[in-house]
Amino acid sequence: MFIELVDMLRCPNPHEETWLVLAADVMDGRDVMSGTLGCPICHAEFPIVAGVARFGEADPARALAPDESEALRLTALLDLTDARGYAILVGETGNHAAAMRELTDTQLLLVDPPAHVEMGNGLSGVRTPPTTQALPFANGSARAIALNDGATEASLVAALDVLAPGGRLLAPAELALPENVIELARDDRNWLAERTREPRASRVVSIDRRRGTTGTT
Repeated sequence: MFIELVDMLRCPNPHEETWLVLAADVMDGRDVMSGTLGCPICHAEFPIVAGVARFGEADPARALAPDESEALRLTALLDLTDARGYAILVGETGNHAAAMRELTDTQLLLVDPPAHVEMGNGLSGVRTPPTTQALPFANGSARAIALNDGATEASLVAALDVLAPGGRLLAPAELALPENVIELARDDRNWLAERTREPRASRVVSIDRRRGTTGTT
């Protein structure tokens, strides 16, 4: 867990939003590999194990072979062109995180990452409770989010709470487009949108998976 991302974490328990207190046991550079996060309101404690903050015990995502073309596609669509802020990769999208870090300096935070993905060097992880779709991050703090193929309407709502205005969201095509985003691109698999405060119309473009670019439709 990259130490500067600890400020973005929030207690998942049902009370007012609060930051967490870190007690670090093992550091690797600026990454917390082992430690404990504590809530100052409900006094819950959450361990950090191998760089992953464990807010719950949701199953790890299915392991897939890293795909350089998919990593390029995700990096381009999420507009990760600099080191500013952090981006969230949910579930199976985390399989491509290490390859994405070869293309961007943006910190990547993996939600319920595949078990084989090692944290550190720009990768951080959280495990969530299996009974909730909420994301344990500060509202409006993420610059971009990629949802996994099995995402639900509830996980879409949770992602929008965490996404900053102007941030990009990649979601499965079968999910309905919310009113508070601008659609930028769509294909048979995903739609890509930008978070806005008010519903606005936008021209739709198609997604080119082979090159991670977009083309007008």
